[in-house]
Amino acid sequence: MNINLPKHYRHFQRYSEIAQILVRNGLGFIISQLDLNRYLPFKERISHKERPTGKMLAVRIREVLQELGPAYIKLGQLLSTRADVFPPTFIYEMRKLQDKVPAEDFELIEEFIKDELGDKYEEEILKIEEEASAAASIAQTHRVVLKDDKNAIMKVKRPGITKKINVDIEIMENLARLAEERNLFNSVIHPTKIIEEFKRTIKDELNFKGEMANIIRFKSDFADNPFITAPAVYAEFSTVNLLTMEEIKGTKLKEVDQNHPHNKFIAELGAKALMRQVLINGFFHADPHPGNIFITGEKTIAYIDFGMVGRITEVDRDLMSLLFYALIHKKINIIMDVILILGEKPKNFNRRRFQLDMEKLLDRYYGSDLSSIEIQSVFEDLQFFIYEHRITMPQEFFLLFRSIAVSEGVGQSLDPDFNVIEVGRTFIDEIIDDRLNPQKIFDRLGSEMWKLGRKNYDFNLKIKRILEKLDNDEFTINFRHTNLEGFISRIDIISNRLSMSLIISSLIIGSTLLIQSNMDPKVFNIPLLGLIGYIFAGFLGFLLVISIFRSGKY
Repeated sequence: MNINLPKHYRHFQRYSEIAQILVRNGLGFIISQLDLNRYLPFKERISHKERPTGKMLAVRIREVLQELGPAYIKLGQLLSTRADVFPPTFIYEMRKLQDKVPAEDFELIEEFIKDELGDKYEEEILKIEEEASAAASIAQTHRVVLKDDKNAIMKVKRPGITKKINVDIEIMENLARLAEERNLFNSVIHPTKIIEEFKRTIKDELNFKGEMANIIRFKSDFADNPFITAPAVYAEFSTVNLLTMEEIKGTKLKEVDQNHPHNKFIAELGAKALMRQVLINGFFHADPHPGNIFITGEKTIAYIDFGMVGRITEVDRDLMSLLFYALIHKKINIIMDVILILGEKPKNFNRRRFQLDMEKLLDRYYGSDLSSIEIQSVFEDLQFFIYEHRITMPQEFFLLFRSIAVSEGVGQSLDPDFNVIEVGRTFIDEIIDDRLNPQKIFDRLGSEMWKLGRKNYDFNLKIKRILEKLDNDEFTINFRHTNLEGFISRIDIISNRLSMSLIISSLIIGSTLLIQSNMDPKVFNIPLLGLIGYIFAGFLGFLLVISIFRSGKY
């Protein structure tokens, strides 16, 4: 039988676990703000006056997310890319979140693979290593040998992880909605939008068919470059929950040192590959840390782990290319205009203050030689500047910043003289060549003409509909109240408790009158009807007290 319970009762145990973890990590003040008292054991329902701030608050939030498991770790990692919304101390702590957990038992994994591949498991896979080569919260990998003696890597989703993450997402949505209704955050932070963004991201990461398509797209984008590659994928041994791909043999980039014979070439190649992904292809590896990049052969770079990728529209690519050019050449007005076009300004935005602060920021680097400027420092200053002015930027904007900063760090570990700004300067020519490609100019012209025609058609259609409604006397204006659901729910609870109290009072008064009348029949020399009334009133009173204690509002 399917019982349709409210979400907060359906997931009572998980809510209780979340509430207890919050209390254990010194964030008990959140309990009352989000109505989580009801999920705590009675003895723990005490007033939590401690309220950490600044760095201590950020540290405790990170510890809570780490303890809550995969979905919350992934959420924290997403938040670490939103330097426009959260302060630097918070961003710094979120970047420390680790997505490493012990591997699942091989017997459970093998059974899961058999269910996914059916007969192919016995017929096509000659060998599979029992020990996982890597393990994370969502999946783990095992080395396998296919029938044709090809060495491959099999990425296997942890059994039951999709269901666990879906439960946590439901809880996140409920808590985010409640936080928004109660205005627990400033005007820049929109919890429901953040959770919606996270929901889309984690859904893509859970779909291994999508990751397979990402690898194929990446290989296609770099088909003309023999020094950039990615593993081949075996579609016949891949499903939504399973991804089989070529085993990349080589040295992880984080293990390559300055003694490598081609370190200068590799450092520049990696930086240019990233710039091409973002500014030309509009499709990029969103997690390019040194553990996800291998050096194969003498000087070929191979990327792995395409669970997280970013996509940028053609318009945004042009704007980001312009921003990149403006940063390199210190063009203040261009930087300002691009940020304001890409971002969403607050209502009380002060353009004059914005321009003065931008000039002050860039003055720190004025007159400095390009070789002496670290792009990571520039980006960190720019991120804090955007945060201070409360401008909400697209997530891809900060992914680009982070990726280029990682590229700079890796390049300098390979070559002490590496400077990503110098590389970017030379890459500007490639961007210009791409934008001036005759075929691309023709395609853009056709696209713009289509957009203009469509907007004209839409505008005429809307005017026609408005005039028709006016002509038919059907034009109406609707008013809608928002954010009253919580208030109405609270009023319902209050009115129900008042009604219950009146009923209990009436029963007590009526039963008292009956007892004083000394009427028959009697039990223990007490009128039976009066006794029944007292018992019923006591029972209802007990239920009322229990409901008050469960709510945590006492």
